[in-house]
Amino acid sequence: MNARRADPAEYRLAMRRTAASVAVITAAHEGRIHGMTATAMTSVSVDPPTLLVVIKQTTRTHPFIHKSRRFAVNVLARGQEEIARRFAAGIENQFEGVPYEMHAADVPLIAATAAGFICLATDAFDVATHTIFIGEVEATYHAPRPPLLYYDGRYRYLSLD
Repeated sequence: MNARRADPAEYRLAMRRTAASVAVITAAHEGRIHGMTATAMTSVSVDPPTLLVVIKQTTRTHPFIHKSRRFAVNVLARGQEEIARRFAAGIENQFEGVPYEMHAADVPLIAATAAGFICLATDAFDVATHTIFIGEVEATYHAPRPPLLYYDGRYRYLSLD
């Protein structure tokens, strides 16, 4: 079957017109911690609480999630753009200077975020160059902080009036 596909450049331009929350996906394995900035996460179900994250297979975070089966989604808040940039840059010591604590589920939680989800990966599906991890949400937290958004190639803010 020879299906028509959208032009990748045009697809990227169209996707820039969608707003997304900015999160740092964190995981730990064998005493090491890692994280990555992502906008590819969404709720799957409220009952049972389930979400999904989409992780490129070549990232350093991918094997941490794949091996430990645990991850946290740290939804960044207004004023945390530098954290988003730090985890997107792929620098060696990502957590240096970033306030965080280890959750009892052995995943790093970044401080002062808008929301967070501690997950057990129950399923994983490889799609092209990425893996979709389905996470059963074991715990959540949230605070009355405006979330950091990504829209049209820039960080943006949502006002909580």
